[in-house]
Amino acid sequence: MAGSLNTHQTNPPADDYFQNFCAQIIDKHYFIRSAAIADNVGHLMAAAYRKNLVPLMTFEDSARAAAQAAIRAATRNKFKSKIGELQFSISRYEKLVRATIPIKNDEKLRFLLLLTFDIEVEADTIILRKILPLLSENKEYFIQ
Repeated sequence: MAGSLNTHQTNPPADDYFQNFCAQIIDKHYFIRSAAIADNVGHLMAAAYRKNLVPLMTFEDSARAAAQAAIRAATRNKFKSKIGELQFSISRYEKLVRATIPIKNDEKLRFLLLLTFDIEVEADTIILRKILPLLSENKEYFIQ
């Protein structure tokens, strides 16, 4: 339900599909705080926030974090031949959990799905059971 979407005036100009996709992510679980899509170099393209959420970071902070996530994602291929393809990464902080999910077309990084969760949730399970299946269902749009 897009009704649970809480956008901020400082959000990036969003592609409607990406914006709706972020809203769908928010609706997948109550403990998802935010969902954003960045391109392969870390420019934010769309973002959605849980209704009535007061974000911990400004839009500018989030934009910097997206750029850093893109750099980290681009450098994670060194051991791929030994341990396999990265599915997602999770970082747990004192106040929230952040996750980065690369969206690739063959071997090329196209987008990043950036999520934040409330600290008390098991983000790994939500990503595996709810977010990755939704990404698979919508992959055609992302890899055009």
